[in-house]
Amino acid sequence: MSTGKRVIRNSLYGVIGQAFGGGIFFFVAILVARHLGPEDFGTLTFILAFVTVFQMLADFGLTNVLVREIARNREKVSEILGAVMPLATLMAIIGSAIIAAAIWLMPLDPSAELAAFIMGGTVILTFHAAVAGNVSRAFEDMWLNAVGLMAQRVVLLVLILVAQQLDAGLPGIALCYFGERLFQWAFFRIVVRVRYTHYRWRLDFSYWVHLIREGLPVGIAMVLRRISWHIHTFMLTILSTSAAVGLFGSAYRVIQMINVIPFTLAVPMFPVLSRLAADSPEKAFAAYLRALRIFTLVGVPIGVWLTLVGHSVIQLLFGPAFAAAGELLRLMGAVVILLFLNGMFVYLFSALGQQRYYTISVSLSVTLNLLLDLVLIPVLGVPGVVISALIAEAAVFLSASWFLAQQGFVLNYRQIIGRPVCAALPAAVVLALAMDVVAWIPMLTTSVVFGALYLGLARLCGALDPKDVQALIRGIKR
Repeated sequence: MSTGKRVIRNSLYGVIGQAFGGGIFFFVAILVARHLGPEDFGTLTFILAFVTVFQMLADFGLTNVLVREIARNREKVSEILGAVMPLATLMAIIGSAIIAAAIWLMPLDPSAELAAFIMGGTVILTFHAAVAGNVSRAFEDMWLNAVGLMAQRVVLLVLILVAQQLDAGLPGIALCYFGERLFQWAFFRIVVRVRYTHYRWRLDFSYWVHLIREGLPVGIAMVLRRISWHIHTFMLTILSTSAAVGLFGSAYRVIQMINVIPFTLAVPMFPVLSRLAADSPEKAFAAYLRALRIFTLVGVPIGVWLTLVGHSVIQLLFGPAFAAAGELLRLMGAVVILLFLNGMFVYLFSALGQQRYYTISVSLSVTLNLLLDLVLIPVLGVPGVVISALIAEAAVFLSASWFLAQQGFVLNYRQIIGRPVCAALPAAVVLALAMDVVAWIPMLTTSVVFGALYLGLARLCGALDPKDVQALIRGIKR
């Protein structure tokens, strides 16, 4: 099978898995938000963000480097895993200990503290599951990741429904997430053992040094990137109220759900870009540009759609108690477009062996986020968070593009972004008819008409390349 068809096939597996699994996860967030209310949901949002960041600290780029190592040396998968697993366990234990110490020092009420400790216990399970799951990524068996994701989300949904019936509160919800991660760990452990290899732990300190050295730039970037996604939650927790965190969290849940799309499309590109870059960096960049056209083709209309109907989306999903978050979601439309533009940078720079440039870009973004939040939250409140997020995402795109240009890889902004925008804006006229209508049928009807008009205009202005469509159809048929 050709590289292009393999990428399309794996992208489709990812889309199916994320559409089903991500949809359930988003539905779970809605159930939890309605069950807990804005204040307790804000506390849960903070706990999840805190644990996620420290989970990335424990990873520190190891899992991403693992994909590259196995993709280039598949015959050594047993040897690689045997050396990686002890290192992964050590790093996960250290991460869990740091989380526990930090939680103990926080001024949390007993219920929130217990929930935080339970969520902190998921780090070891998640890290091991990520290592095992990345083996199937390296072998480009993305269907296994899709099946695992869908199954674990079903498990989470069932556990959440039981917790609601028992009125379990924050600790009960945290136990549901722990149960989901336990299932994820067991699933991928069985997959590796049955499909790929049996391995034994071995201590290879020189290889550990190699992995840490290679993963460090990516690890720093990934941690900072994760912090940039959650720093708003931390700053609102410090400078505002739990209710404000809950309102922002409901709007941001929608953005996180949408961000699954560029992530899903980008993941299958990593092993491909790694192999192409080993042969020719120019070939890798050409593949990146073709994928980026698809990213912007999808991301621009979603951003425009949110800008116009975000208020209705929030009330329909989360209920009247979260109505104030509607304007926040509308302001985040431009952030969505930038998330699609930035989605592949980490994999491109990693494949090119230039991880440090992505680290610098993300460091700049986090610094801007922090400074702007400190200035804007006291003045503007929660909307200030959205403004700082938009500026920070723009900083990632502009700085990463500049670094690419210094390496001789130039992005044509007008060609990449201009054509989809020219197609989306005229089509958005129909969305104005349902801007303030809080009802499913009018919003869905106008959204479908908007999508159809956008595709037609995208074809006319050249944003929709028939060759890309034909390649996609061939991949679906296979």
